[in-house]
Amino acid sequence: MLLMDIITWEPKDSWKVAEFYANYEYPKGIKVIDEWTDLTGYRTFVIYESDDEKTYAASVLPFIGLCRFETFPVMKLDKFMQLAQKFAEKTGGKGFGAEKGGETAEKEILQEIENLEKRIERLERHSFVQQEDVT
Repeated sequence: MLLMDIITWEPKDSWKVAEFYANYEYPKGIKVIDEWTDLTGYRTFVIYESDDEKTYAASVLPFIGLCRFETFPVMKLDKFMQLAQKFAEKTGGKGFGAEKGGETAEKEILQEIENLEKRIERLERHSFVQQEDVT
């Protein structure tokens, strides 16, 4: 399963977090896709795959008490849209947003897609800024 962590910490713990993370190795069963840091401070984003919940727990336990984790299951937008399309075909358009009526549900889905595309753009820009040599 693909997961995203938003990891935060107190400003006073920044050096502890940096030192701990510099020597940290992810457990076997965690495949990191990418990592970003918030340039304004005290927050990191990690996209990764985890074999199971035990592997996930092993990856966060060393940080408990130092950092807070918000973990979300995530999926590439195009893959999600393919699944949504299959679901809609299977249910004859019922179920996925069916309670709102076809046109309204379609507008809401298109708006959500646009919002997700904007978020992806911001993350890509953030990642690009992070990779620039600022020395």
